[in-house]
Amino acid sequence: MNAIDILVLLLIGGCAIFGLMRGFVQETLSLIAWVLAIFAIRLFHASATELAAPFVGSTSGAAVLAFALVFGITFGAGKLLAHAIGRRTRQSVLGPVDRVLGAGFGAVKGLIGATLVFLAFSLVYDTFYGSGARRPDWLSDARTYPLLNASGQAISEFVAERRARKPSETD
Repeated sequence: MNAIDILVLLLIGGCAIFGLMRGFVQETLSLIAWVLAIFAIRLFHASATELAAPFVGSTSGAAVLAFALVFGITFGAGKLLAHAIGRRTRQSVLGPVDRVLGAGFGAVKGLIGATLVFLAFSLVYDTFYGSGARRPDWLSDARTYPLLNASGQAISEFVAERRARKPSETD
């Protein structure tokens, strides 16, 4: 095991521990809070900017304030709701199951995070040395390299497929 393996295991293990502490319900509802906050921005940002413009005095300042308020209120309310429901779930008879599923969810989040860091490194490395260049030994000798490489290819293929679709197919 080399340093890359240790870092990947620490990231996955740390995320799994946080998932264990928070539980699956709270983790899932927190993710939904992010999605709802993004949808709220898409739906209400323009009208909130118009409402804030007379008070701020500039369009750009009103846009920033509207973004912060719409996102902050939606995300904050979602996180408070997620915390309250998650706490009740952890205290119920389903608490142990919720925590184990939360650990699994956290481990998957950690793997996705490690894969995204690997993809960013690969992008920078390929930019400087070319896409056909062999990976450095300290990376290719890592025991987690096949996992990171396979998950990175899966994410890249998923993104490429989504980008290749026509807009009418995704609606």
